[in-house]
Amino acid sequence: MMEISVTFLLTGCLIQGVFCGFSISLPKRVEALQGSCVFIPCTFDIDQQYVTELTDDSKRIWYKDVNPPTVVFDSSRPNTASLKGEIFGTPTEKNCTTRFDNVRQGDEGSYYFRVEGSGRLKYNYYKVEIVVINSPPEPTVSLFKDQQKVTEVKEVMEVKEVKEGSSVNLRCSTKIFCSSRPANLTWSSSPEHLLNESVTQQQRQEQTELISDLIFTVTHRHHLATFTCTVTHQLQDQITKHKSRTLRVQYAPKNTSAHVSASGFVLEGRSVTLSCSSDANPPVLHYTWYRDTEEPLKPVQSGQNLTISNTDPTHSRRYVCTAQNEHGAQNASVMLDVQ
Repeated sequence: MMEISVTFLLTGCLIQGVFCGFSISLPKRVEALQGSCVFIPCTFDIDQQYVTELTDDSKRIWYKDVNPPTVVFDSSRPNTASLKGEIFGTPTEKNCTTRFDNVRQGDEGSYYFRVEGSGRLKYNYYKVEIVVINSPPEPTVSLFKDQQKVTEVKEVMEVKEVKEGSSVNLRCSTKIFCSSRPANLTWSSSPEHLLNESVTQQQRQEQTELISDLIFTVTHRHHLATFTCTVTHQLQDQITKHKSRTLRVQYAPKNTSAHVSASGFVLEGRSVTLSCSSDANPPVLHYTWYRDTEEPLKPVQSGQNLTISNTDPTHSRRYVCTAQNEHGAQNASVMLDVQ
């Protein structure tokens, strides 16, 4: 993956107590896929005293940092370079964004950028490390809250769990390699129907990444559902990679039910157990039993099961179970009939 671009002020720039304007913004490290090409976003600046010496005829040069340093690309003689490619824009635009084609394992190493203008303008800038890999990496799948700016990754924070009713953004991103045909991102889900239920898909391409967003409102049915992002690279051979993400959704009790251990009626003098169950995440913290004939309702017992020993007809009534966790509560009732 490409590391975050950082602007560097070069050593030796302190002139008469004022920082000079020689600086460059480029990644510390970029990955290139064997046989494909590498894209290096890059801009530079020079000290004001050399502004008149920077023209569109100025040279933009890349050196490989070996002993001795070797010129691998010269904008004034691009056809003679050992690395084929292109430096975009013009020198006066202070653009050094570069594409190197057909990168091989032997091209791995450190490279630094140099600008040469008329007169005294000759300056070497900070280095970038090119790492050559044999196979594209898996895509990255992240979960964000949709209320945050989904287009500005630096301003959002990935979340591990979400609450039911939240609007979320499930994002898949993959590194773009300079192929004649771009990569393709597709989504799948288990259960399958979740992708068709009020899900908005957005896809965009940035300088070095292809990004696909799934934006939807989560329900308890999304808990433990799996979404898989598949990227297909159209290189010399078609290469497919995929990454899955299992959602964890917190929700109040659902599908709460109560039942009696005996079917039909219960004979007087026998013992009987009333049971309560519920689906919740986090799991139900408290189960509480009530007799619904009492006003106001008074708790009979806490716990998932209510056991009544030596029953008599006065126990015949409807019982209510309340299941509760930190997100809410739900009731269920059952009728006990003692004969």
